Amino acid sequence: MAGRSSQIENVAAMSRVTAQTELQAESLRQHLGEILSSPAFKGSRRSHDFLQHIIDKALTGQFEDLKERAIGVELFGRAVDYDTGGDAIVRVTASDVRRRLLHFYSEFGVVSNTKIELPPGSYIPEFRHAPEVEITPEPQIQPQPQVQIDQPSLIVAPWVTAPEQPRSRSWIAFVLVAASLLACVLWFAVHPAFTVATSSDVQPWNAMLRPDHQTRIVLCDPDISKVQGLFDFRISLSDYANHRYLPERLAPGPDLQRVVQTLRGTDVASIDSSIAMSISELAFRRSHTVKTHTARSLQLGDFKVDDDFIVLGSPRSNPWFDLFDDQLDFRFEHDPGIKQEVIRNAHVRDGEAAVYIPTAQGWETGNAYAIIGFIRNPGQNGHVLLIAGSNAEATEAAGKFITNVTVLSAVLREHGLRPNGPPEPFEILLRASIMAGSSNTFQIVALHKLAPRSGG
Repeated sequence: MAGRSSQIENVAAMSRVTAQTELQAESLRQHLGEILSSPAFKGSRRSHDFLQHIIDKALTGQFEDLKERAIGVELFGRAVDYDTGGDAIVRVTASDVRRRLLHFYSEFGVVSNTKIELPPGSYIPEFRHAPEVEITPEPQIQPQPQVQIDQPSLIVAPWVTAPEQPRSRSWIAFVLVAASLLACVLWFAVHPAFTVATSSDVQPWNAMLRPDHQTRIVLCDPDISKVQGLFDFRISLSDYANHRYLPERLAPGPDLQRVVQTLRGTDVASIDSSIAMSISELAFRRSHTVKTHTARSLQLGDFKVDDDFIVLGSPRSNPWFDLFDDQLDFRFEHDPGIKQEVIRNAHVRDGEAAVYIPTAQGWETGNAYAIIGFIRNPGQNGHVLLIAGSNAEATEAAGKFITNVTVLSAVLREHGLRPNGPPEPFEILLRASIMAGSSNTFQIVALHKLAPRSGG
């Protein structure tokens, strides 16, 4: 059934693009020019050409050319029979394009009513258009579901309201809409247990996406994680905040200093970019904006404000996690005996273990764990959401779960929390089953209601 689901998803995606681009092609090309000429894309000719290529194909309806092999052959000059499993140039470039698009919209594109996205796992771009402000009240068009079948998360996106068209175009639009509706009906026939959530008024999002507060996403620092792995040490939050990235015992010489200087903490994990995009979707529904920061660009004082923060990554890849660690029941702890991070349970309850040890490292097969913590920012009038996994795949699974408000609501209700009620601090421990670098399934191991800490 997976092949059929994938085909349905592609048909729905192509229908959306066709219906939108028929009326918006000129404005989309103009917006594409703004993106490609921005600092976000000036640093990579390959990503620049990739985005130009897939947009040109989409606007001319050449969807058959928006597949990995076709892109590899036409854009990157690969042989027709090249091994896509061994040569990941298309996937890597697509991931970089997603990151650069996120950077553009968070830093340079805040005034644009148009948004270009490249959904994870797809090479068909999608176009969003924010509704224009009307002086006279108009009936509101309810968002329609855009279902991504190969992920646990469901994304709801607004459709463009088109002006009245000649009958020939109306007939085409009718066929496209009918195809999209059929795709949705077929999907729900395969997945009857799911319903599409149309609201982000679910905690923690009802607290994290407030109109009177800024929401900041703190991306992890893959470079500092590499340094710790290379020299076998654990950096403290104090050293990280003061830009001391190597312990004194290493007595770094000139060569080592040059190596560390090349790792400036500006790289962003593609998984972080994907989670940030999903959060941006939730924010868009509430007419809210989010701002992203690299972990290394922040200082301690940046957290002493009433903004809401979303911290991505474990303490090893995002030391700012340690700023809030004492409020959690499940905590990351480096075990020197096995030289890896484990999850320590500070308040063991019936049926729970005191320690959870991940068995999947890197691309290995096994179990990985993730923590999702929703707490108050101590001493401030704001909240903090922590999303962290023992590896990248676990972080990805946690990001998909927490941004799927339908599944999230069911889990909160099952554990005695009111999904639409006032915000309550909680922590979730999630176990992900990893096979060959991909998260196949995940399950909730435990959910703890957290007692408010003093000064919170």
